[in-house]
Amino acid sequence: MVRRTKAEAEQTRSLILDTAEKVFSEKGVSRTSLADIAQAAGLTRGAIYWHFANKVDLFEAMLERIELPIESLQADIAEQADPLTALRDFWVRAFHEVVDDEQVRCVLSIMFHKCEYVDEMSVLLHRRDHTCCSLVEVMTQAFEKARRQGLLAAGVEPGLAALALRNFVLGTVSDWLFAPQHYDLKSLAEPLLELLLRGLRAQPR
Repeated sequence: MVRRTKAEAEQTRSLILDTAEKVFSEKGVSRTSLADIAQAAGLTRGAIYWHFANKVDLFEAMLERIELPIESLQADIAEQADPLTALRDFWVRAFHEVVDDEQVRCVLSIMFHKCEYVDEMSVLLHRRDHTCCSLVEVMTQAFEKARRQGLLAAGVEPGLAALALRNFVLGTVSDWLFAPQHYDLKSLAEPLLELLLRGLRAQPR
């Protein structure tokens, strides 16, 4: 009986998150209340508050379902002989996931285009900043490894290269989500990343 109750609670939690994604996408985060989500899900507000303290708590849980696996990037960099190739392959897979996974696409679209980070939502800026800084830190380590191996072009500073790659990735995803009809991100993912990384790679003598 207890096991079934836990399963039912998890089902309700998933329903709330699925519904929040849909309503946030349609109305925007600032114009959506927990009451709106409860009504759309066919639940009471009490059911929402049993799982989530407030809208910020719910929004963070929604983001956690598509969390970028930074640990996976670290493992790829450690395992592959060429860290620049590891970076390229990781981001190609990430771009493909954005295109192929409807949930990832929806949540990222909300994060980039449907949320104003003001008032109660302003606390999420710290989360975004932490994620972005962690990403730059891991990619800086990859570029430092490439420099030690003689794979990085002369004069390229690893931290600056990591920042440029981070900004390129975020900008590309945001741009494509805004107007996906303009180009095929899946087919262009590898050529775009290869073009950027080729400029950072040392040329063979």
